[in-house]
Amino acid sequence: MNIVIDTSILQRDRGFLQSDILLLKKLAKLDLIKIHIPWIVYKELTSQNIKESNSVLIRSISEISSLNKKGISKEDYLELEKAIYQLNSLKDSLDKSIDKHWADFINDSKATLHEINDEHGKLVMTSYFTGEKPFPEPKSRKDIPDAFIYEAIKSIREKVGEIHFICADNKLRNSIDELDYCTGFSSYADFYKSPKYVEIESEYKKIEHYSDELILLRENVDKISKFAENEIYGDVFAGNDQVITNESILSDDREGAIQDMEDVTIDMVHLDTIQFVDGIFYISIDISGKFGIEYFMYKSDYYMEAEDRNISIIDDDWNKHYFLVYEIFNVKLSYQCSVEQDSVRRKEFEFETEQVIIEELNIINK
Repeated sequence: MNIVIDTSILQRDRGFLQSDILLLKKLAKLDLIKIHIPWIVYKELTSQNIKESNSVLIRSISEISSLNKKGISKEDYLELEKAIYQLNSLKDSLDKSIDKHWADFINDSKATLHEINDEHGKLVMTSYFTGEKPFPEPKSRKDIPDAFIYEAIKSIREKVGEIHFICADNKLRNSIDELDYCTGFSSYADFYKSPKYVEIESEYKKIEHYSDELILLRENVDKISKFAENEIYGDVFAGNDQVITNESILSDDREGAIQDMEDVTIDMVHLDTIQFVDGIFYISIDISGKFGIEYFMYKSDYYMEAEDRNISIIDDDWNKHYFLVYEIFNVKLSYQCSVEQDSVRRKEFEFETEQVIIEELNIINK
């Protein structure tokens, strides 16, 4: 579900502290919704933040600086001068501080900030002079920012599909609402009543009691990958001589003993299908690599197959019928690990090995 939130809504909570934006951020971190931010919305809000915050800092510095004229002790005023220095430093780097505030929100909510498309300026100015939507009439300057948001939403829709637009501005919302695959909402409360949000809320309720831990797992996918990569050989296959069966192995019984594993790669950690059962999370992982496998191969089979396959003889005199051979295979396997909810909550991430299934064991030709 793709959501765009207008300046008229976000300006009411520029600190991202109120329950509505905190809820949407959590849903986004769970991949239940996707937040899109047009550049003009970002710029309107950050410029307003800089202007207002700068005004507050200037006023605060001035008032604190005047305290020595109001009878405060010299010692205490020297301490206040340190605070004045810090406030001046913050004022000088205010734009960086506000940019970081927004960057943190965008990163934390997994939102996408959409730059202005090269075509938007031309489209906006054409509509400006003709009075086409979202302009109510030709040359309505105050509506230029809304026109950029209008064009941005059309572009975002082309990339991601249906858009849900939360906007308190009636003219802009109505213009967006008339676009195909776009639906406008006047407030968060209005949005929460929509059928698609009700479906998402139902999905969220199913996982609400472990959603915080689920988010922690998503944010620490590197720890899951590191565990899987470190343990796949020693823990899963218990060292050398672990016997496996596969049709690609040319022994009589299709069995071979794993001797080594190389080029291990974590292809996918399936965060979208994490299962939670009785206080334990179960996580599926796809891994690829190369297995070095020893097996007994009938001598006549060797002479027929070895020309095409990269098979090495380890013992050419095992007996009169068989060679002991070594062959490297490309392997793809699925691997499941588990971790207790309390371990995730404590951020200890104590994973355990659950299951390994070899999905593919493919030959490597010469």
